[in-house]
Amino acid sequence: MAEHAELFTIEQLAARTGLTVRNIRSHVTRGLLPAPYLKGRTGYYGHEHVARLQLVTGLQQQGFNLAAIRSLVSGPAAPSAEETVAFYRTALGPWLTESPEVWEEQALAEAFGLQPDAALVRRLSSLGLLDRLDDGRIQVHNPALLRVGRQLADLGYGLEDLLGVLKVLMQHSGAVAEAFVQMFMDVQWHDYIEAGMPPERLPELSRLIEQLQPLASQAVVAAFQQAITEASGRAFQKQAAELDATVGGTTVWPDPSSEERPA
Repeated sequence: MAEHAELFTIEQLAARTGLTVRNIRSHVTRGLLPAPYLKGRTGYYGHEHVARLQLVTGLQQQGFNLAAIRSLVSGPAAPSAEETVAFYRTALGPWLTESPEVWEEQALAEAFGLQPDAALVRRLSSLGLLDRLDDGRIQVHNPALLRVGRQLADLGYGLEDLLGVLKVLMQHSGAVAEAFVQMFMDVQWHDYIEAGMPPERLPELSRLIEQLQPLASQAVVAAFQQAITEASGRAFQKQAAELDATVGGTTVWPDPSSEERPA
């Protein structure tokens, strides 16, 4: 600790971070927060304590339990507490460009022309699209997917059609995401661990992850564009063959060369 670093009492730290004194003491007891510096019988906290509490709070908001957070915050560290927080926010923070939305169940159902259905909420929750909050409202994790679903419903697709596509989409998206994450772990993270986790390398890894995010998104879009082009071609070729067989070999697709032309 620098001799002239700004220090805070536990009450000042609580006011600065928006936590209660009780929560801060609990975090110290659980090993989530380093013990304060003692001056006489009074404990004081520094900016590294502020940064650590911001990290813990951010990870809690992302769904990590306290046991998992304790393991994470005791792991790799950057030269400063702020850089450590920045790394974990980049690595573990959501890649979504929109924040989750909270809906009243009735309003959400009406948006799709449906009645509230607890079984449907459970199905969508199992697919990772939404969750029911303690107060009964519905939190939609990915509003963009919800908007796409509403637009598809407006085009005439039924609920089971949409759920079938959503299930395949989430499964395959998960597999692609796992592949990208594993690639990072096998290459850059492995090298970082082998080098002894040097603190100065952590900000570099944070910047790398920021560069990987748009590249991964671009790769997924490009691969999907190719895949849907090929799938559409196969589907219409199959349909043409089935129609051709149904009419006994008669060609059902117009041949431009056989069209009558004006004399």
